[in-house]
Amino acid sequence: MRRKFYVNLLILGFTTRGFSECATLSHSAGYSVTALDYFGDMDQGRWGKSYSLRRDFGASSFNAEAIIEALRNLDATEASYEAVAYTSGMENLPEVIRYVAERTKLLGNPAPVVEAARDFKRLHHLLQKAGVSYPKTLYVWRSPPPPGDWLCKPLDSGGGSKIIRASHNMCVPDRYILQEFCEARPASVSFVSNGTDARILGLSEQLCGLEQFGAKPFLYCGNIAPLDFDYKSGSGFKWEQTLAKVRRMVAVITKQCGLVGVNGIDFLLTDEGDVLFLEVNPRYSSSMELYRKVYGLDIFRLHVEAFQGKLPNRHTLNEENLNYTGPYWGKAIVYAPWDLVVEGTKTWFDRGIRDIPYPGEKIPSAAPLCTVFAKAESRNECLDALYEKQDWVLGNVSRI
Repeated sequence: MRRKFYVNLLILGFTTRGFSECATLSHSAGYSVTALDYFGDMDQGRWGKSYSLRRDFGASSFNAEAIIEALRNLDATEASYEAVAYTSGMENLPEVIRYVAERTKLLGNPAPVVEAARDFKRLHHLLQKAGVSYPKTLYVWRSPPPPGDWLCKPLDSGGGSKIIRASHNMCVPDRYILQEFCEARPASVSFVSNGTDARILGLSEQLCGLEQFGAKPFLYCGNIAPLDFDYKSGSGFKWEQTLAKVRRMVAVITKQCGLVGVNGIDFLLTDEGDVLFLEVNPRYSSSMELYRKVYGLDIFRLHVEAFQGKLPNRHTLNEENLNYTGPYWGKAIVYAPWDLVVEGTKTWFDRGIRDIPYPGEKIPSAAPLCTVFAKAESRNECLDALYEKQDWVLGNVSRI
């Protein structure tokens, strides 16, 4: 019996280009993609119809009211889609997930699962029982922070954009937690799950707060995959124990939250190889398109098949090969270092640049400009190649 696939697909999120590209290039079926995100970048149109909350619907921010209104407008224009998948930002808007699930097939975690995956206190308790660590966390704290080095983190976190260092003359705002700052390397694990079991798709180093890319402290600005355990590793590093903790972390969170489809977990990797859980991303994460390049994975096919209960036979991890010598793939968001205007972008796509603005578009300082990609034989060479790509981009825009 032939397996049924959804053909007319709506992808929804703060930025959707990566998942739209994965869906359009999937070998499983010819998906006809419609994307609704905040930016609606020029190259999004290569993968199907593209709508921008900001440009097409006049939204000033990515919020539930604006998204639901845009969905109503799309429905009124007889936009046809059989299923909806979602990306970044939606985990903080369960009301939108409920709105979608009441009206069409949801190819994503339902709202109760997302809410369970964002319950930090419960997750910390479960992980502690499983022997997985996390930074010391204060869940309710309104007065100035206690002595020490603390971060003030929002419960509706997203890409590190609202994380700040706590100071002793501040009061912690509502819907924020305090978490102890740890000197460690940001990393992520991507996996596909069927509600009870999971398979790891890959691990990557997270690039966060790098001034070279114009990012503010703690702000997400890219990934390099696979994860290079040798980089900044201490003498006591035991990669087998690290991978075992990552697998245990993924297994516990998948089973206890009921995650389905592709998901991600952000964590810190210490010099000694310990794993410190940070948060769950119960949806497609931006690092996943790198695993399409590193491992040749059909990310969207894996996502759809997980809803049918099907998982790959095993984890896919180059990190298990101690003799791995590359290649490494990286991506980096280039943030505008100053107010600028984009001119000709015709050649950008062929240069491996994505999330491309329209010619003549003005980008304010500190806003995302585009995403660059690079391939190299080592982690450091890959990062250097990303810097070179960024320099080329900034040499082809004009300062206002």
